Amino acid sequence: MTVETIVSFIIILGLLIFVHELGHFLVAKRAGVGVLKFSLGFGRRLFGFRWGETEYLISAIPLGGYVKMVGEDPREVVVDATGQAFDTAGQPLDRQKSFAHKSVWVRMAIVLAGPGANFLLAVLLFWGVFALVGRPVFPPVAGKPEPDSPAAVAGLRPGDRIEAVMGGRVGTWEEIEAAFQASRGNPVTLRVGRDGVHRDLTVTPRRKIFTDLLGDEREVWSIGVGPFISTAVGRVMEGFPAAQVGLKVGDRIVAVDGERVETWEDLARRIHTRPGQEIALTVERGGTRFPVALIPKASVQQDAGGQTVTVGLIGISPVEGFVYERIDPVTALVDAGARTMVTSVKILYVLVKMVEGAVSPRTIGGPILMAQMTGEQAQQGLLNLIFFTALLSINLGILNLLPIPILDGGHLAFFGIELLRGRPISVKKREVAQRVGLVLLVGLMIFAFYNDIFRLLGRP
Repeated sequence: MTVETIVSFIIILGLLIFVHELGHFLVAKRAGVGVLKFSLGFGRRLFGFRWGETEYLISAIPLGGYVKMVGEDPREVVVDATGQAFDTAGQPLDRQKSFAHKSVWVRMAIVLAGPGANFLLAVLLFWGVFALVGRPVFPPVAGKPEPDSPAAVAGLRPGDRIEAVMGGRVGTWEEIEAAFQASRGNPVTLRVGRDGVHRDLTVTPRRKIFTDLLGDEREVWSIGVGPFISTAVGRVMEGFPAAQVGLKVGDRIVAVDGERVETWEDLARRIHTRPGQEIALTVERGGTRFPVALIPKASVQQDAGGQTVTVGLIGISPVEGFVYERIDPVTALVDAGARTMVTSVKILYVLVKMVEGAVSPRTIGGPILMAQMTGEQAQQGLLNLIFFTALLSINLGILNLLPIPILDGGHLAFFGIELLRGRPISVKKREVAQRVGLVLLVGLMIFAFYNDIFRLLGRP
């Protein structure tokens, strides 16, 4: 890993942990709960300072953090015969500042504030980009039509700009897709601009049953073309042939085996059909072209029809072909909230599919993969890094809400049971549950590290 990758990862991870713990801290303070420690990291204290009743720390293990509150751990509270509470050092405990003596609803609010802060950070990051730069959308420029598709039959070509659908102007590819879906198979007239000439084309979307990577089927109406994506490389994955032969972010692949490729679809198709066979790429870098020979790695996948196929992969992905559409701050805030909500639902859905076995647990990544991806996003620019940070923040919020003892979700589960029973779970039962939760969490971390190491060894 480069120094840039390591520094970027430390800054992003530190920010996410800080925001999470700050959520707990601020709501605890607002509720009148005393906070003894605010730590970034676990384990041995590296350095820190005291301000008021709180000690602020940087600790040795950077994979998390914690806020230690007065009376948070029932084992550290002793009550004498008169009802006076003391800590383990024998000092009187101020019930007004004790977490354990607050109502269940207050305790739940304090615990929820950590994940909530991560979701709020994602909203703010999305909002900042949408309001200051714009909302990322695909421009209405066609890629390469599939053979014999309605788009190909109608004469649509790569690079054609679709200016209107059924007489209504369109500015994004998403609007075009929505029009095809609304057509339900009826003919659609497109106004197309090509080389300064405008022409009308009529296409009839075809009904397709699309099976996504999670195994779910859905109906789509398609003309057999997607948005234009160039052959510029946006990401090079470690352990794959592309990385092994020295391809870099920003390289543009102009030909495969001497045949020119204009779109990413062209490039992907030629690579996917050659698993285990040597291919020759012509690469353009800084105005200079040079040949590269490599062998695509065979990978078993599901196609759009749900059939198992073997495809060739070299470990690259394209530069995102987005443009940024300017919107007003209020619309930007609404869109930021919607983006955070939709992303959260998708992540939860993937987790459910993983439990069901539809998604391989080998897709789980740990700190090494996070660091690699942070470095890659940093190389692609500040906007990519901001979007990636928002995604990580949402992931952290959801992870902490899982009902695993020791995580925030586990504490919320305990509080929920307390509400139903009318009394808290015994300390002994909580300790047993937390030991189980710790074993599960450590096991998950070990498995994530295992996957990371296998990826580094070129066995993803």
